[in-house]
Amino acid sequence: MTDLEQRVDAFGRPVPPPEPPQPPKALQTARWLWIGAVLVGVVQAFVELLDRQRLIGELRQLQPEMTQTDLDAAANSGIMFTFMFKALTLMVYVLLCRRMLEGRNWGRITLTVFAGFGVFNAVITVLTVSLVGPALIKQLTGMTVSGVDVVFAVLVAAVEVAAIVFMYRPEANRFFRESRGFRPQPPRNVW
Repeated sequence: MTDLEQRVDAFGRPVPPPEPPQPPKALQTARWLWIGAVLVGVVQAFVELLDRQRLIGELRQLQPEMTQTDLDAAANSGIMFTFMFKALTLMVYVLLCRRMLEGRNWGRITLTVFAGFGVFNAVITVLTVSLVGPALIKQLTGMTVSGVDVVFAVLVAAVEVAAIVFMYRPEANRFFRESRGFRPQPPRNVW
């Protein structure tokens, strides 16, 4: 008697399950672009946090009653939080890329939504800095937006747009259509 999941040919021999479709080169490229976009964000955070005096100066403006020890502790906490957040972001992107390469369309859609937010952020950053100017932004928000911030925002947005283009190429769309019916089966218990 055969298992309901087991397929047999005309002679009663078990037929191996179909092989999953292999992700195309375009999706492999998109994965590396996503990881690259996050790593560019890590480099941006590192560059910004290297200027510890600026960070402490901004904290001092926001909280003038803080002592130097408190300011140092707040700066250290901010730096640690930033790098932990970037590490978590990288883990999420790696997980979503993995699901995408397994043929899960929801992974591709989620990455597309994230990229939409990133591109929107870059456009708003560029427009705000060019229309209002960094001095007025600092006066209104107390935060400094430098040319480095704008360059990194545009660079990350460009990498994300490239990743989207690769994710929706015809061979990638074909891969997702072929993967729709395939779901890897868990290993069967042979005991």
